[in-house]
Amino acid sequence: MKGDKAKFKEKKFNLPSFCLVIPMYNEEKNVNECVKSICKFLNKLKNRCELLVVDDGSNDNTLKKLIKLRDIHNNLNIEVHKLNMGYGVANRTGSAYAYSADYKYVLYMDSDLTQDPKYIYDFLSFMNKDIDLIKATRYSPGGGTDGVKFQRKIISLGGNFLAKIFMKLPITDYTNGFRAIKTKLLKDIEFEENNFAYLIEEVKKVSKLAKTYAEVPYTLKVREDSHSKSKFIYSTSVYFSYLKWLFKE
Repeated sequence: MKGDKAKFKEKKFNLPSFCLVIPMYNEEKNVNECVKSICKFLNKLKNRCELLVVDDGSNDNTLKKLIKLRDIHNNLNIEVHKLNMGYGVANRTGSAYAYSADYKYVLYMDSDLTQDPKYIYDFLSFMNKDIDLIKATRYSPGGGTDGVKFQRKIISLGGNFLAKIFMKLPITDYTNGFRAIKTKLLKDIEFEENNFAYLIEEVKKVSKLAKTYAEVPYTLKVREDSHSKSKFIYSTSVYFSYLKWLFKE
C-alpha cells in the first residue's frame, strides 16, 4: 500500500474534511465489525470526518444495532429509509448529507467487509491534492481480488472493459463502489438509477464536471467465514441499465 500512517502525521492538519458513507441493507451479521473497524480508523485522523451509515429499510436487526453503536461512537451518524429504496438512493442520501454538512469530499465504501479501511490513507493523499474523482481499482498494478467467485470476476471484467471502450476516461474500475468525490460536483446532478447501475451513471455524469482523476489500487477480499456478501440485489435489469449508460450521451 502506498499510503501509511506515518506519512500523515506531519500533514494531518492540512487534510480536507470528508464524510464516509456506507449504505446498509440487512447487515446485522456485519454491522458491528464494519462500524467498529471504520470508527476506530477515523479516530486516528485529526481532520474533520465522520461515518454516515444509510440504513436502506433493513427488516432485520441492523438498525437496532446501529443505534447502539451510535451511543458508543461519537463519529457515527445514521440516516434511515423506512422502505428499501435501493443502492443508488442510499448513495444519494449520503451525498446530500455530506453536502449539507459542508464536507469537501464524500467517500463511499461497502458494508460487506471486502474493503480494508487502511486504503483510506491513499484516498487522503489524493484528496490533499484536490483531485475531483478518486476511484479504488482492482485492475491496475497493485490491485486485485482474493476469494471472488469466477462468475463475478468475468462479469466485472466484461463490464469494465466495455466501460473503458465507450467512456474513455482515465479509470480502470468503473463499477467499483469504493470511491471519493468532491461534494460540490454532486450538488446539482439529477440521478435516475436506484440500483447498482447508479455507479456507471455517477461516473458518466460526474465526468462532465470533473477535471482531475486518480485511482487507488486495492485488493477486494471476500472472507471465507463469510457474511461478506452485499444484500443489495443484482438483477438482470441492472446489467441492461449498465449498458444503457455506456451508450447514452
